[in-house]
Amino acid sequence: MSKEIFKSNKYFTVFDFVISHGQLLLRASKDEDNFKNIDIIFFGTRYIQLFTSLSGLSISLVENNKEIINYSTVNSFLSTNENYLFEIETKNEKYYVGASYFKVYENELEFNETSLGFNEIRGREKEIAGSC
Repeated sequence: MSKEIFKSNKYFTVFDFVISHGQLLLRASKDEDNFKNIDIIFFGTRYIQLFTSLSGLSISLVENNKEIINYSTVNSFLSTNENYLFEIETKNEKYYVGASYFKVYENELEFNETSLGFNEIRGREKEIAGSC
């Protein structure tokens, strides 16, 4: 069973990853019709089972994750109260990310700019959704 937290019909790509802080960025880039990026950032990411391009998606929190992922290291990670399994559904296919939480931001960063990091963070001024 899962609980939907965020849904969008935009085209997202796996855009960036900061391994030292487990930050995963999925981005729907701005274009002629949309003047803002939509950045989905997973924090504390330790498990990724994901296609690199997603045409429309919904993100849900998986409430009973023990039956979905059959890896002892992933289940060990998910056994703590601060780590969760998120289900990303696109085109009737399901993918999974194990992370502490995620947040969704709207920004106007250029294509070569990222909203990941831990020092001068740009692009996180307007939060529009999240799991916490």
